Amino acid sequence: MTLLRLRRFRNAYGLRAAAVWAGLRVALAFGGVVNPALGVEVAMLPIVAVAVLLDARRRSEDLFLGNLGVPARSIVFVVIPVAALLEALVP
Repeated sequence: MTLLRLRRFRNAYGLRAAAVWAGLRVALAFGGVVNPALGVEVAMLPIVAVAVLLDARRRSEDLFLGNLGVPARSIVFVVIPVAALLEALVP
């Protein structure tokens, strides 16, 4: 079983990734960085992935998914494309 087949979890992680990404962009804007450089944009991707993974661990969702045979690293593979897509679409 893969995480992509579990629609509710996949969608929840996508929404969490979008929320964390938006929070990071707002924090950068309050810090005076309206249009971050490429290095900052790339550095935001693993930050979003780690934040969503830690939230999944806080909720014990990684243990539940592990019992279903879905490794925790698959959460990262769902979250990174969402954050990268948002980073590409928003100037």
